[in-house]
Amino acid sequence: MAIVALIAFAVPSRVTRLVDLALKTSAYNKTVALPAASRHALVCGNIELESIRQFLHEFFNADHGPNIFRTTIVILHNDEPSMEMKGLLRDPVYANRVFYVKGRATSFKSLKRARIDLATCVYILTRKHSHGTGIEDDADTVLIALALNAFACSAGTAVGGKPSSPKFQVFAQTLLPGSITHLNYLQTARVVCVDEMRMGIMAQNCATPGFATLAFMLSTSVADHVDWDFSGVLAEAIAKSAEESWVKSYIHGISQEIYQAHVPSSLVGKSFFKVARYFYRCHGMLIFGLGSFSHNRSPHQHSGNHPSVNSDCGYYQVLLAPRNYILQKYDMLFAISTDVQFVLNAMLYAERVSIKTARVKSIWGAISEHPGHNHASVSGAKRVDDPEKGAPVQVESPRRMVVRTPPLKPQKTNYISDSDSSYFSPNVMYPTAPSIKGVVRTRIERVTRRNDLVPQTISNHIVICDASDLFPRNVELLIQSLKNAYEDEDLSIIILSPGQVDRQRELVLGDFTNVYVVRGTPLAQGDLRRTHIERAQKAIVLGNCNIRADSEGESNDSAAILANMNIQSLCGDGQFFVTTELIDPESIRYLDHTQLLGEPLLKRTFMGGHIFMPALIDTALCQCYFNSHILDVLRHLTFSHAPSDLVTSTVATPKAEEEEGIRSYKPGKLSLLYVPDRFIAKRYDTLVLTLMKQHGSVPMGLYRIVNHEGQAFASVMCNPLPSISLVHSDAVYVLGPDIPGWKHVSEGLR
Repeated sequence: MAIVALIAFAVPSRVTRLVDLALKTSAYNKTVALPAASRHALVCGNIELESIRQFLHEFFNADHGPNIFRTTIVILHNDEPSMEMKGLLRDPVYANRVFYVKGRATSFKSLKRARIDLATCVYILTRKHSHGTGIEDDADTVLIALALNAFACSAGTAVGGKPSSPKFQVFAQTLLPGSITHLNYLQTARVVCVDEMRMGIMAQNCATPGFATLAFMLSTSVADHVDWDFSGVLAEAIAKSAEESWVKSYIHGISQEIYQAHVPSSLVGKSFFKVARYFYRCHGMLIFGLGSFSHNRSPHQHSGNHPSVNSDCGYYQVLLAPRNYILQKYDMLFAISTDVQFVLNAMLYAERVSIKTARVKSIWGAISEHPGHNHASVSGAKRVDDPEKGAPVQVESPRRMVVRTPPLKPQKTNYISDSDSSYFSPNVMYPTAPSIKGVVRTRIERVTRRNDLVPQTISNHIVICDASDLFPRNVELLIQSLKNAYEDEDLSIIILSPGQVDRQRELVLGDFTNVYVVRGTPLAQGDLRRTHIERAQKAIVLGNCNIRADSEGESNDSAAILANMNIQSLCGDGQFFVTTELIDPESIRYLDHTQLLGEPLLKRTFMGGHIFMPALIDTALCQCYFNSHILDVLRHLTFSHAPSDLVTSTVATPKAEEEEGIRSYKPGKLSLLYVPDRFIAKRYDTLVLTLMKQHGSVPMGLYRIVNHEGQAFASVMCNPLPSISLVHSDAVYVLGPDIPGWKHVSEGLR
């Protein structure tokens, strides 16, 4: 009886302990079991659901070639995966391809469970928007890089008394530019400063309308995106419903990305632009830059033309549209195409042909039939030999230049911005008989304006809006990028933010010319009036940094959307050009009321270049696994207007070896130029070949005014089909030197 009582008393407590222990034991604390004969990539750092979703969509996109089917990803994070993360891991698309390990990336034990010893690369992600200075986030990133470097050195074999180099490459993100030095010292293969790229892209988009969309197209694969399907029957349905050829051209452009390939041996010794013309005429593939190989450059340099490390122990310097450059052995070509296989086929064909003559017979039909590449042959394109005489733009053309000193009253143009004019343009802007509330509001605005340092006569300036509680971090990067992009150090800039400016930031901003800070919020129209937004040429709305972990069901972009609506309302006609930073791609729907299709990337706000999404920084870093130089290419495109002297090349050439001389070249810069009238109604390939041959420039795409259901709006077309005809509203993205007589649109669009 006593034994029975003892069992009845002791067993339940032991069972309870076993149950508690089982509940506390995570199924993700085990060593990951990777499939046989597969390559392995590790993702750690700040793991956010939306970032990981975009990262996986990009990594496993079929455009990157068949290697993705033999590659797995392991996510290493401190916390237990959320229900949403578990649902993502159970997606059939990622079955036996994506694994989750719970642990710290600074722990050798956790790294071993994540099988870091078998990894080919490691990604260290950081927050795109953090409520703070960013120092703590970068400290965590550097600590993870230290742990990875220490693990690789401890696991390697000693050679000559020194540990061997790490077996895996590290791709990292930082928030502060100063942290790049530490990561370069730790032999990190690729580093991208999130704030630098964010601010730079938005500044370039302000001076070169549509650049944010162009950069997204070139760094993100959407051909077989799970949520965004633009291929097959859907593309035909879109074109049929729209009854406009521009839809096919836009979908063709958004399906293209940047790819890299080594220079075929048959093209060594040829000039860059001769090779670029060959590939475009014969394959319809746009070559816009190269990686110049040299053994003599130092990789630890973060600048506009900094070289980058590659796995073959050499160094590459990225050059976009370089003039006077002769291709050398081991150089890397950068191409815009729909997938990597098409690029490899074109390079393989070039190995077997010679391009000694200037005119090459089109071999487009000889290339293997490839889905998505139905360009017409361009060998018979007409050549335009007469240089432009600086013909003025026709008054009837929907193209307009905004003068440096605009009138006080905003002018209407044919450029349609990111809002619906009928929605944001009330018939009566202000009540004719001011109420008590209106009188008080006017008095408050008048009193606050007395204390503002903004000149009352300011005009044609840029307004930067931020609704976060703290003053925007690294905003000086945005200011300097704007002045560089406009090539005007006297450009007037007003920052509207509710955050308090600290003393150090105040001194930094005081070093700029014509930069003013207004304490207020863009969520209030009264504060926006204090910035004289009605006389500004452009505005930038920064994303909200006040993101809470418990904000489930709430939009992180609500403040940015409301600020955009306030700006459009105050500017009257709803045609003010605003660059808005959105964290969630689905938020694009709320800034656009068109019914072309439900997909966010088919909304005119995105097509016209009014939206910047930081997700492209994740996708660009992800592509480093396939295209090792894509971050350098994007950095050059973004900061192409940064002041720099002529770059001297030390690449040995046959003539240079004989003369013991040094060849010099000039890298190109990105500009948006109106298409001259003499090209109107001609094929696009005529413009491309003329720019390459006569001006040493590479056209990246078109910025075209299109019509859909009676509404006119702008659309970015990346590397459009050679056969499309040019129209009066076209502007072309040109990578190269300034072309005399070509009209520039950097003055702004209203």
